[in-house]
Amino acid sequence: MKKIVLVTGGTSGIGRAICNVLTEEKHVVYGTGRTIETGHRLDGYTLVQMDVNEDMSVKNAVDWVFAKEGKIDVLINNAGTGMAGAIEDSSVNEIVDIFNTNVAGMIRTCQAVLPEMRSKQTGMIINISSVGGLMGLPYRGIYCASKSAVESITESLSQEIMQFGIKAVLIEPGDFKTNINENRYVSEKTRQSDYKTDFERIHRIINDEVSEGDDPELIGRLVSKIIRKRKPRMRYNVGNARSKLALSAKKIIRDRWFEKLMMNHYKMRRKP
Repeated sequence: MKKIVLVTGGTSGIGRAICNVLTEEKHVVYGTGRTIETGHRLDGYTLVQMDVNEDMSVKNAVDWVFAKEGKIDVLINNAGTGMAGAIEDSSVNEIVDIFNTNVAGMIRTCQAVLPEMRSKQTGMIINISSVGGLMGLPYRGIYCASKSAVESITESLSQEIMQFGIKAVLIEPGDFKTNINENRYVSEKTRQSDYKTDFERIHRIINDEVSEGDDPELIGRLVSKIIRKRKPRMRYNVGNARSKLALSAKKIIRDRWFEKLMMNHYKMRRKP
């Protein structure tokens, strides 16, 4: 059955892959971006200008789609920003910026579509989280915290909106080949601080793992399956064997043992 789908961050990476797959399958797809012009086309789907950091930008974009289609069946919250740096070196302004995009941006779009979904007693919201939302990763603590917030908020949201026939779903990607390496905010302060040697090595590992990651089309195919389900699961973890193994290990071994496992993976120094 054809769906009206709105994908935030739909011009590159995972968002673009989702838009491409759903367009191929004849859904009506709208992909948002901060710097594009509303109404332009990309790979067969329609672009909508939206900055998830701005209340009016979100409202105007959602209202435009409603005016065109009369409804939005599926909202996919994919827009997000990466951050790499030591927690000690992260300024409050930097932290607020990440949470404004990754957390408040998601909430803004949910709030914009929910009144119409409630009135129709149907709809689905898919929030793109991360494996990092399920564990703390070195030098990605702020990013992980923002995705952990996405996890908790989606759980709460699901319980609140179920009474209106609306479903909330989480997708937790591992490493995928996207342009996140180029777009990730990297702390210059950390590059000059006592953490710099450790950080630069681990940042190279992070970049290499993304470059060697899976094709984001896999997430597009997963989204296609989810939106066809009458009773989708709450969580879908998707990624390579390494990330799935880490999640499994975290569930069954002691916290300090898991911490040691992660530090060994990243070759981090420990005080004797």
